[in-house]
Amino acid sequence: MGITTLLQALPDKKDARIYLLFEAGAQTLEGFRAFHAEHTLSMYSLYIHPQLHELQKYGPWLLEVENQTQLNGYLDILPEIVGIIVAHRHLSSIAIQLSKGCTLVGPDNHTSLVRFYAQHVLKILVLSADSEWHEMLFRDIEQWWIPGKEEWEQIIIPASTVSNVADHIVRLSEEVWQQIVDKSDVSNVLAQWQKMPSSQHFPACTQRDMVVKALGKARMVGVSSIADQKLYALCYLNGGKRLLESEEMRVSLQKVIQGKISLEKLLLNASIA
Repeated sequence: MGITTLLQALPDKKDARIYLLFEAGAQTLEGFRAFHAEHTLSMYSLYIHPQLHELQKYGPWLLEVENQTQLNGYLDILPEIVGIIVAHRHLSSIAIQLSKGCTLVGPDNHTSLVRFYAQHVLKILVLSADSEWHEMLFRDIEQWWIPGKEEWEQIIIPASTVSNVADHIVRLSEEVWQQIVDKSDVSNVLAQWQKMPSSQHFPACTQRDMVVKALGKARMVGVSSIADQKLYALCYLNGGKRLLESEEMRVSLQKVIQGKISLEKLLLNASIA
């Protein structure tokens, strides 16, 4: 993944600190323990709440970077870096600040553990500049970069319109909550696909978008059953794109749509043939 644009945009300021945001669960438990032992003074978990302590070995961490050379080195060896953050605060301070985003309170007052730094969630949260929690969660952050398909992409964080807020809990409105919560079909297909070897060929940051695209393809060809849409999507994601988009399959899918044959049987027959 290209980093030229990112490196050129990094500020040349003494008070600007660079942090990598990564998930410990992307490494083996032994690998993470070894990495943590070597870099313990430069790392801080975002799961600082006592109830989340046992999940630290799987959850998000901030790793402070001293310079661009070290940044390049970490990008080469550290799996699943989900963000690069430039902030004007010390490691522990910015980690405690960001930890607030890990537990979001929905419109029903239920608290959920959320990967708030996931691209599809973060892109929604940064736009809530008129929410009381926005200034608390994003203050003193100058740049936030996320992994794109080819290059690191910068998320623009608008200035908060509410300041001096006493309540530091991230409470979401019904509108924002519905935007960040995946529909059940997306989460189900994603969970199933991530158990399959084919998903490992793609970075985690793009897997959800690929699932959404695959489900969209199913609906475009007229597959209406939720179960069949999921089956179509999994076939598409597991290397079946050419088969599903072939002219012969397009004709055969009409029989599925008309209820003359099940999609499962159609795909089974196609694989045998």
